[in-house]
Amino acid sequence: MAEIADEAGVGRATLYRHFPTRESLLRGLAQAGITELVEAFEAAHLDELPADRAIARIVSVFLREGIKYAAVIRQADEYCEPDLMKRTVGPVREVIDRGVRDKVLRDDLRGDAMFAMFSAIAERALWLTIDDAMPPEDATEAAVAIFLNGARRPERP
Repeated sequence: MAEIADEAGVGRATLYRHFPTRESLLRGLAQAGITELVEAFEAAHLDELPADRAIARIVSVFLREGIKYAAVIRQADEYCEPDLMKRTVGPVREVIDRGVRDKVLRDDLRGDAMFAMFSAIAERALWLTIDDAMPPEDATEAAVAIFLNGARRPERP
């Protein structure tokens, strides 16, 4: 907690006044991160885009917002209210469902499987960005290409 207070430029007493335990700090970070992600998805107007472009925007938003909260992103389910988590997951599931209906995405996989695969790819793109293995733009492009087109080598004309 002392390191966190130093990094944040606040006194330890101030940090402890707002977050008396490490657990409360992690909960506060996760809530803030998920809230920002929900707001960013709402501002992205995903419902106005074709499914494939909406998927690209979701990954881009996730990387932009997720990089600030990487320390707690994996524990968001544990630290956040279920309703808030639904508001984060809902827009993504809606885009995937729409992509299946519009025949942009395959329809031979269950929606839960498709969502889980997409989430895993987006999360891996985030970690590639955090680890400085790829810039965010390249990680977004790679994640979208893998999700939409698979890992197969593109056919050359």
